[in-house]
Amino acid sequence: MIFVFHGEDQPSLREAFLKLKRNYGEGRFWTKPISELSAFLRTSSLFGKKEIVAIEDPDLRGLTKETISAWVGGGKDVALLFSRRLMPFELERFGKAQVLGFAPKIPKNVFPFLDALVARESAKALKEAHRLLREGNDLDYILNMITWQLRTLARVKSGSVKGMKAYTVDKLRGVAPKWSEADLREAFSGLLDEDLRRKKGKKVPLDFLISRLTR
Repeated sequence: MIFVFHGEDQPSLREAFLKLKRNYGEGRFWTKPISELSAFLRTSSLFGKKEIVAIEDPDLRGLTKETISAWVGGGKDVALLFSRRLMPFELERFGKAQVLGFAPKIPKNVFPFLDALVARESAKALKEAHRLLREGNDLDYILNMITWQLRTLARVKSGSVKGMKAYTVDKLRGVAPKWSEADLREAFSGLLDEDLRRKKGKKVPLDFLISRLTR
């Protein structure tokens, strides 16, 4: 059996994986090349115990349908743990695997900010962002919410709306014309650059970042 855990709500994802792992006599994290996993899955487990092999954020380029199908029936189960939500076309390669998605739990107080951001209403987005900061939300949280909202918008623009609420889809379709594919690519690139800068202790002011995203 193959399990695919994916999504931004990592605490819930980890809790679900640990709960699954309790059903096995043995469990290990795979750190060797993916190409060597098929042979390992065909080996006998120690003392005949039921075993699960977990892989953290594997490179999707190495996970072809052929590679994954070779794991089935190997005698051990496999759990793939992704730190992001996979797109529908990315999930297709896993065939009949059991897929478990963990979307982030978004507090209602953040939606006025996110709605203003994707509507490209700069002044309102700045006002709502400062309100979130005053309410005790940190900058990392706000950046994560921006990334989540833009990913959701990208899904709507591409038509990959399976599993999304109709209300969310309709709302984002209303603002989608304000964002070209180039706009979204630039936005994601800017967010990635900001993440790298933050790790180096070089932060761009939030006002500047929001203004750049909403211009």
